[in-house]
Amino acid sequence: FNLQLWNNYFHLAVAFITQDSLQLENFSLAKYNKIQNKYGDMRRLIGFAIRDMWYKLGQNKICFIPGMVGPILEMTLIPEVELRKATIPIFFDMMLCEHQRTGDFRK
Repeated sequence: FNLQLWNNYFHLAVAFITQDSLQLENFSLAKYNKIQNKYGDMRRLIGFAIRDMWYKLGQNKICFIPGMVGPILEMTLIPEVELRKATIPIFFDMMLCEHQRTGDFRK
């Protein structure tokens, strides 16, 4: 398990999702539709990948608490319904992991 590699992966993916040029809701309707038709919402795809990779970390999830709370929160605040549905459960899982490991929620 390479902590730095995983940390870089998560931070890079969140930086990709939150970059200004992908915030489709800020575009005109015509530009929004053109991008959606041609590429879809790439934020959703990367968000799903983050979610899937989070759950594959297994016992190593605790290494990312509390460091990933802020970046995951940034991702969750993006006004895209499916992305939110995919990422909000990560917060619950973080709390569950911490409680199972330490018996409290101090981190």
